[in-house]
Amino acid sequence: MKISRWAALPVVLALGSVIAVAGPASAASPNGQTVTSTQNVHGVFWEKQATNPCTGDTFNGGKGIQFTGNLVNHITFFTNSDEVWMTFTETGAILGIDDGNGVTYSGHATAWGNFNMNERNANNAFTLTIKATGSDGSTVFAHDTAVWVMNADGTVTVNFDKFNMTCG
Repeated sequence: MKISRWAALPVVLALGSVIAVAGPASAASPNGQTVTSTQNVHGVFWEKQATNPCTGDTFNGGKGIQFTGNLVNHITFFTNSDEVWMTFTETGAILGIDDGNGVTYSGHATAWGNFNMNERNANNAFTLTIKATGSDGSTVFAHDTAVWVMNADGTVTVNFDKFNMTCG
């Protein structure tokens, strides 16, 4: 389970596509209209870049970790303003067989992120929590929290990324 903020890239791209689609629609909107869009995705997909952070091994014959869960993307913006709020939550079950040692890992993963911007400031936050147990009793726990805040003149006033991982 390779943990990185790049795992959130598909979500950011999805939010960008919502903005691109909503942009032309908002041009015809009356001044000050609030535009909101929510996307719900349910199902099974493969996190192909995932590797076991404790062993470095790939999962499921190189296919990655199987994720079964839900994703909700939400965006709100105003047609006569630079203000925008975006958030996503993704949560579900994970399952993978370590290609190096044959241990089957199962557990849960949750990712959450947001982005807010207006004329006075902007901020972005991201969290990721993964808990998995192997068929041999081994465990993997990982948690990442990242935040940045920028004021109106472009000065970044908060910027940190705290990552914790335990292999047991």
